[in-house]
Amino acid sequence: MDKFVVAIDGPAGSGKSSISSLVAKREGFTHIDTGAMYRAVALEALNRKINLEDENEFSFVKDIDVLYKDGKTYLNGKDVSKDIRTPDVSNNASLVSKYKTVRDRMLIFQRKSAENGKVIMDGRDIGTIVLPNADLKIFLTAKADERARRRLKENQEKGIESDFETILHDIKVRDYNDSHREIAPLKIAAGAVLVDTTKMTIEEVVNHIIGLINEKRGKSMAKEEKSSFEQLLDDYDVKQNIKPGDIVEGTVVLIRDDKTVLLDIHSFTEGTLHLNYYTKDQNVLSFKDLVKVGDKITCKVTKVEYGQGRTDHSLIMLSRLDEEKNETFKQVIDAKENNTNLNVYVAKEINSGYLCLYSGIELFMPKSQSLADTKPKTNVDVKVIEVEEKRKRAVVSAKAVEHERYIEARNSELEKINVGDTLEGTITKVEKYIAFVKISNIVGVIKARDVCHEFVDITTVLHVGDPVKVKVLSKDNGKLVLSRKALIKTAYQQFKENHKVSDKIKGRVTNKQPGYLLLEIAPNLKGLLHQSEYSWNPNDNYNNQVVIGDEVEVAIISMNDDKESIRLSRKALMDNPWDKVEASIGDVCDVKVKEITKSGLVVEALGVDGFIPKAETLIEDTRRELSDYYAVSDEAKAVVIEFNKREWKLKLSIRKFANKEERKKIEKYLQNEEVTSSIGEQYEDVLKK
Repeated sequence: MDKFVVAIDGPAGSGKSSISSLVAKREGFTHIDTGAMYRAVALEALNRKINLEDENEFSFVKDIDVLYKDGKTYLNGKDVSKDIRTPDVSNNASLVSKYKTVRDRMLIFQRKSAENGKVIMDGRDIGTIVLPNADLKIFLTAKADERARRRLKENQEKGIESDFETILHDIKVRDYNDSHREIAPLKIAAGAVLVDTTKMTIEEVVNHIIGLINEKRGKSMAKEEKSSFEQLLDDYDVKQNIKPGDIVEGTVVLIRDDKTVLLDIHSFTEGTLHLNYYTKDQNVLSFKDLVKVGDKITCKVTKVEYGQGRTDHSLIMLSRLDEEKNETFKQVIDAKENNTNLNVYVAKEINSGYLCLYSGIELFMPKSQSLADTKPKTNVDVKVIEVEEKRKRAVVSAKAVEHERYIEARNSELEKINVGDTLEGTITKVEKYIAFVKISNIVGVIKARDVCHEFVDITTVLHVGDPVKVKVLSKDNGKLVLSRKALIKTAYQQFKENHKVSDKIKGRVTNKQPGYLLLEIAPNLKGLLHQSEYSWNPNDNYNNQVVIGDEVEVAIISMNDDKESIRLSRKALMDNPWDKVEASIGDVCDVKVKEITKSGLVVEALGVDGFIPKAETLIEDTRRELSDYYAVSDEAKAVVIEFNKREWKLKLSIRKFANKEERKKIEKYLQNEEVTSSIGEQYEDVLKK
């Protein structure tokens, strides 16, 4: 045959282009990859940096040239075969192909390319829109995860970086977009052969399709070669005992009008097939562009009438609805196996759920699997969760789709969140030891210890519906652990903003222990009043003078930011020892270690407390702890480096004293050293002679 057209449709990643190319090469066909053509338009749109959401900006398509030849795609004469396989182009190809402006332009080229010779064209609407009269129509598909694995391998071989989960997600999104777009949606063309390649090798798929082509071409050629009347009769095989219920395959011999076609079913008369018995799809209004003379259609005989006289006509009525139902239900089965969505029409509400329709097939959606806003006479996306193939029954779920979309949105948002981020959310649930916070599509938890700095009953602090600001502590295994208290100042931090060392304050005695008192000086904040700071008189016994609840006036003598602790003194208000202290920068005095902190030594000097920073001690390795070199009660000499009587500030340096002593030794040594005369001076008299 001089002309034979094969149309191959299928979802993204099903291998249409690769398979079509191999079949074309073996059988001498011209291969046209329409998907590559749309990718080329997407590439050009991205290069032009136009708004991809605005169809009006695609007017440039009339000025570009797209050519698919010998397995390569050319855009304006340049080979862009590798450029059009990047994730960015892949993600936008489906969007670009939905525009009528683009499709109309590509359709002209596609149909013109298939006018002569043997052609294989693949895409997503070839059998339904571009070449509805193709000699052989094939719908090539595979499970989503298998298609993702194939695309990953293909990208790796081409040196394109990608990962399986991203590709799988993109394929599922693209499947949904392609099958739900308004213009030329992806669907199985009438009369197409479904080929599931999930468990087939490339070689097996290629051989299978070549077999379909040879079978189709063989039947046509056999009929052309029949020359004798006997051969025609043998080939015709007239069926005399046809009856209602029989399944027959007929060939379209006449399209009587938009609503009726006649089929040759090898019987005493042609079979009559009306449009309403061909499909239940309400959107199909005519046989025009749906079938053509020569098409094969499998039907069921519904009525047989034999004419009795010259004026009585024989009649055979046919129906394709059962076949359509089988084909449609196969799509339902495939949707379950491939975990793809179906868009169904909610026909009516029944006691236990909803009766839904998918291309005339009745599906059941339990109320437990419906959405809150589900109502009759609306469309909704569903997952097939249960199939009873023999009885052609299926159970669907809208909640499963909602959950899948929620998980995808949640994971996408979770990826953008980092530990340490500050987020705003809403309290959704409060229990005794934990609270739940909803942040967009993500739910995180606040443990009781992370609600406030002090111990509280969290049910009295947090309430459902309250807005809350939190900090992310961790996101291990996709779970957000949050903290409210991390964004709240501690009682110590709030107190320090308004107080300084030497301030006079009042505190209430909350605890009496041998050696010290604890005073509440602010809500949830206590200061320590050591026995030595209670009175200048060592014989005073505070146990006999105060009880729990008494108010004591004290002065702040130190605030430790590391430990958030405050030391207090009562005796400082009774007779301020700092009034008697006189010192100048550079003075040397004796010191005695009273306390060792991370940042330095608290010492007694000149009758008051002073401080020696870590850098001003004799420690050389700053990574070592001060406690490795000093102990409480150690004595030493130090130089005054800062003195402020009003603020009770005395800062000293052991290091500067040691350096000062070392210099003294060097100076003394230099003064005592005798100066030796030069050789010239020693022999001065001899030289004069």
